[in-house]
Amino acid sequence: MCLNQCPQAFPFLTILEMLLLCHAAFQDLEKRELNASAWLPILLLGLSAFTFELASNTLLEAFFKLVQTISLLGLLLLLGLYGPGDALILVGICLTHVSTTMPLLHGGLLRVFYPDFSLTVLLNAEILSSTIVASNLVHNLRSGAWGSYPSEPFKKRIIRMLLLRAVGNGESSLKELDIGSTGKGIVFVKKTVPLAFFILPSYLATLLFGSLLPLPA
Repeated sequence: MCLNQCPQAFPFLTILEMLLLCHAAFQDLEKRELNASAWLPILLLGLSAFTFELASNTLLEAFFKLVQTISLLGLLLLLGLYGPGDALILVGICLTHVSTTMPLLHGGLLRVFYPDFSLTVLLNAEILSSTIVASNLVHNLRSGAWGSYPSEPFKKRIIRMLLLRAVGNGESSLKELDIGSTGKGIVFVKKTVPLAFFILPSYLATLLFGSLLPLPA
């Protein structure tokens, strides 16, 4: 069920995981929320993989690693880094890859007590999402969009600059924005970035290369 325990099953698990993550990513982009059809299949896949993992000789290590990772994911959920649907997707990835200790090609996984695949996926997803938001911030500031809305409240202008979709002079893409509401699909500020969309490429990057930041192997 992982690179170390059952290499012949690993390609099937990863392809199925990728397909399920594709569904979750498109749902997050379209609806700006994740229902059970997005995270439940990933969670069930992880539980199935972990059931086979229990028969291995690394039961105690896998158990402590699982407790450690889920505790950290739960803490980050309480801190508001992502939503419950994103957290459940990451738990499913953790269960599927609880014994994956290295990427397929090169690089390293994030370590707390053990090398952890799912926490590396989360780190990579945050890096990818932050890069896009930062690039649009630079674009919007250079375009002069900040000075195009002098009568808007300061908080609203900050949000406009951080939109995932770049804005330009005179473009009123915040007409429907309700500050504090995430119901409008056109508004993607860092806190409301569709994280499931970034988990998809992050999963592939982690699978192949590990962390996008240089980490000890």
